[in-house]
Amino acid sequence: KEKTMKSALNNVNSWVGGIVGLLKTVIVFFVFVNILYVTNVNPIGGIIELVDSFINGGLAGLLALIVFASFLD
Repeated sequence: KEKTMKSALNNVNSWVGGIVGLLKTVIVFFVFVNILYVTNVNPIGGIIELVDSFINGGLAGLLALIVFASFLD
């Protein structure tokens, strides 16, 4: 039973890692497209707004940002 749970968690971890990797690739793609062409998508502005929402949350927001960043690593 322990092997099954460990295997399931490893499977979920690999899926989440793949999704995060894909999202990073899409963000980098949109940054380069935004440099070359004028688009309605502003990935840098979206990232800035996300970080601002964490920072404006005070100490709790800063701690949430640290936890969020640790999941991305």
